[in-house]
Amino acid sequence: MSDPAEHTHVVSNGKRELTIDELALMQPGMDRLMAELTPRMQRLYHAGRAGNWPLAEYFYKSVLKQLRLCVQSRPKYDPEMTTYVEDDCSPLKAAIKAGDAAAFTTAYATMVERANHYHVVFGKPFIGWKTPTAPPDDLDLTAGM
Repeated sequence: MSDPAEHTHVVSNGKRELTIDELALMQPGMDRLMAELTPRMQRLYHAGRAGNWPLAEYFYKSVLKQLRLCVQSRPKYDPEMTTYVEDDCSPLKAAIKAGDAAAFTTAYATMVERANHYHVVFGKPFIGWKTPTAPPDDLDLTAGM
């Protein structure tokens, strides 16, 4: 029987062969994961402000999917990230489901405030996220309404 430490799986990306360890090194860190989260949050916010609840729900689900990926990829951020999703994000989901613009605005502001709180908790007090004031110019916020 061969030593498992000597066995290496190799996959091809069509350009070259890569080991599983090389693939693991290519996985994004929190900086890249958060960079992908930011435009989703902007779109979520502006869809809700426009009253496009189906679009807001779509981006809410996308935001949560990305946050859960953060936990999967960087487990040191769990349980705080899980608490954030369960406690700080769920009121926004309820506001979207109800189509309640006032509750949406309040819940979204709380999400941002709590995200910035966690930046401090994890030693990144210099990261202060804020909601972009202008809606994205590449998205029709009234589509499907």
